[in-house]
Amino acid sequence: MGVDANRDHSAVDQTATDPRAHETSRRPAAVGVRVPPALETQVVLQYLRDAAADLGSVAATHLWLADGRSSTMRMLDAVGPFAPHGQPVRFEDDDPVARAYRERRVARGAISRLRVGGQTTTTWRFALPVEAGAHRGVAAIDIHATDEPDARMLPAITAPLLGSLAGTLALYVADMELMTARRLVDAARELSRILDPHEVVETALARAMEMTGAQTGSVMLLDPRSGRLRIEHSRGLPEEVVRDTELGEGEGIAGWVLASGQPLLVEDLLAKSPAARRHGVRSAVSVPIADDDGTLGVLNVGSRSYPARFTDTHLDTVALLGKQTATALRNARAVEESRAIYFDTLKALAIALETKDPYSRGGTERVLEYADALGAVFDLDEDDRNALRIAALLHDIGMASVGDGITHCDRPLTTIERALLKLHPQIAADILAEAPALRNVVPIVYHHHEWFDGHGYSHGMSGDGIPIGARILAVADAFVAMTSDRPYRSACTIAAAMEELHDKAGTQFDPSVVAALGDILRGGADRAPDQSGRTF
Repeated sequence: MGVDANRDHSAVDQTATDPRAHETSRRPAAVGVRVPPALETQVVLQYLRDAAADLGSVAATHLWLADGRSSTMRMLDAVGPFAPHGQPVRFEDDDPVARAYRERRVARGAISRLRVGGQTTTTWRFALPVEAGAHRGVAAIDIHATDEPDARMLPAITAPLLGSLAGTLALYVADMELMTARRLVDAARELSRILDPHEVVETALARAMEMTGAQTGSVMLLDPRSGRLRIEHSRGLPEEVVRDTELGEGEGIAGWVLASGQPLLVEDLLAKSPAARRHGVRSAVSVPIADDDGTLGVLNVGSRSYPARFTDTHLDTVALLGKQTATALRNARAVEESRAIYFDTLKALAIALETKDPYSRGGTERVLEYADALGAVFDLDEDDRNALRIAALLHDIGMASVGDGITHCDRPLTTIERALLKLHPQIAADILAEAPALRNVVPIVYHHHEWFDGHGYSHGMSGDGIPIGARILAVADAFVAMTSDRPYRSACTIAAAMEELHDKAGTQFDPSVVAALGDILRGGADRAPDQSGRTF
């Protein structure tokens, strides 16, 4: 079913000026028009459909809202077996919906013709303007008929429903604004809880695309050294676009937003931006990620259709989200920097403790490297990985209380000395327990000498009952110890150390952790030399 380009609009809107049109208000058909009991769009449009039944076979009734920013009419809802597809109608289009909006009076026209069995059926559209305060819209009736329906009946049919249509339009706008406000509050609450900068960026883009129904999106962050924007995270964009895109102030849409600090909605990008042709984006919303302290980047969402469904509300919503993202991103970066300072301080402490034992120098950083790599393999969340990293640095802090004579001697230990040595996890755990911020670290340090078969210390735990962080630390610590020089022996090769770990897998060590370490070493053997420079 296509649009007939030859339809005649010369008789448009006679109902608005012809006195005979008002005679229908005295006809019985007009008297029977009922007022809807509620303002839901489906209810009001169904009443409009029932009222228009006297005009002919009603194909659909639908309600539209004008969006000034994109210069389009947006369909809010429709009732009927032949409801329109809902594609936005531009203000300048010849559709009766656009003409009714432009001219602020009833418009009509044939929108399609279908010839079946030698008979032509035409779909006629009657559109009437609707106003609700500052918001303007259009209600439309589509009718199938072989001849043009008598439009003189339209004022009498629609007059009793104009109040309901205006109320429905106002209620729809209010509901959308309320829903948008709730989404923004939820987004602000969600972003405020995130302490990882990259997760802030990912979440902000996901929320922006959900709120706008966009098919593509990106977050571009400002490099403070170069002053240029680069894509930090994206969805729906080709890899080469993400890799190669770099913009300065005034360059492209995002560069304009960066320079002006203003949000922007752009339609028909294919005609305006060569870059848009590379990824098929035809409409875009671009807003600054900025707060009172300055601009951090630009948030973009795109649509592959034109006109897009982006509206004033979408632009304002994403602009507010950009401000929320800036605040959350600054907070996350501050937390990240604080964590880095905190971690570096603990690392300096661990290295200082190593200076008492020349044979252990450098070992702490190696334990940290392998423990962190294993934490990634076992998909530990960020809090657990941070606890494991700190445990890797401080797990031997209790050795300072055992005495240099035990840790440095090159002879077999006495029974008393072994008993003192076994106390070091307990001592370390007691020290760390004094710091509330390290409470997640304590179980890892306390149990890292437990055996998988239950014959270790300090508590005799076994299997999965041992915290996963402690099982990982046990393997990393043992591997680094075996591949380091000691007073009583030279360092083992990586191959020999792995053989020992495999021999004790299932008794002393968790077999899955041992296997994961083997995979790590095989995948990066050139980066894992032992003390003698030999590789596995």
